[in-house]
Amino acid sequence: MKMIRLNLLFVCFMSFCFSQQKDVEVVKLDLNSELDHFAARRVGDIVYFSHNLTTKRGRAIKDKYSGFVYTMYTARPIDDGQLLEVKPIEKTQVGSFNMSAATFSKDGKFMYFTSNHRGKGINKLKGMTTYNLLIQRAEFVEGKGWTNFTTLPFCDPDHNFAHPALSPDGKTLYFIADIKGTKGKSDLYKVSVSAGHTSYGDVVRLDNAINSSRTEIFPFVSADNTLYFSSDRRGGKGGLDIYSFDLNSSADNQEPVSLDEPINSYGDDFSFFLNDDLTTGYLSSRRYKGEGGDDLYYFFNF
Repeated sequence: MKMIRLNLLFVCFMSFCFSQQKDVEVVKLDLNSELDHFAARRVGDIVYFSHNLTTKRGRAIKDKYSGFVYTMYTARPIDDGQLLEVKPIEKTQVGSFNMSAATFSKDGKFMYFTSNHRGKGINKLKGMTTYNLLIQRAEFVEGKGWTNFTTLPFCDPDHNFAHPALSPDGKTLYFIADIKGTKGKSDLYKVSVSAGHTSYGDVVRLDNAINSSRTEIFPFVSADNTLYFSSDRRGGKGGLDIYSFDLNSSADNQEPVSLDEPINSYGDDFSFFLNDDLTTGYLSSRRYKGEGGDDLYYFFNF
């Protein structure tokens, strides 16, 4: 493994909520390659992340529409944020189906992830029929791995539903969709979740203080109930930037705040994840001096 100081480092003064006015360092992970690595989430002593489904020779697999197919991997994090012992997750459902951008219940028993409908639907943005995105729920069973795969009941095959994110108390599921009423290409929505993760409330669009006329993707809610998401709205630093919004605040004039460098860059920055300590976490980026695809970075206060 390369020494951490040989990796790409960024240091600067931060002014947004998780940093508490401290310096932040961002480190490119050693596992990155020309393939995609993104959407890292830590659950206990395990980090889950999304990566290309590959052939035995390590080549990325594509579907009939020339889109990449993804799957979930696990790894063991060490103190400097690097990930070791990388391997695909164990699951009972077989086949080359998309599995990416996941969120997990606090006890690690339930996982919600982005996949595709098996049947074609109308993609209103592209004016054609495609296998639109959906959200599935899976349950972890000892000795079996991930099993009991279920598509969430509100996922209409004529629309996209993706990037699930559970609230800290597990009672609300945030996600993106392009259903009727969406202001941009995709907006942020939420539903209530029952205690046993078996039923869901009505789909509710987040208000216009959060959603814009552009694209909102990859929501995440931290332990202090701050919503983080990525958007390509006007006024950003690059293509996609990461924004924060305090869900505890009742202020009528609150607006999403663009995170400072080095979290945001001139490239695409997305899929922000903050550990419960509110000082360390992971983000995904296509920034200068990356490995060519979506790369994973670890950040920490010091």
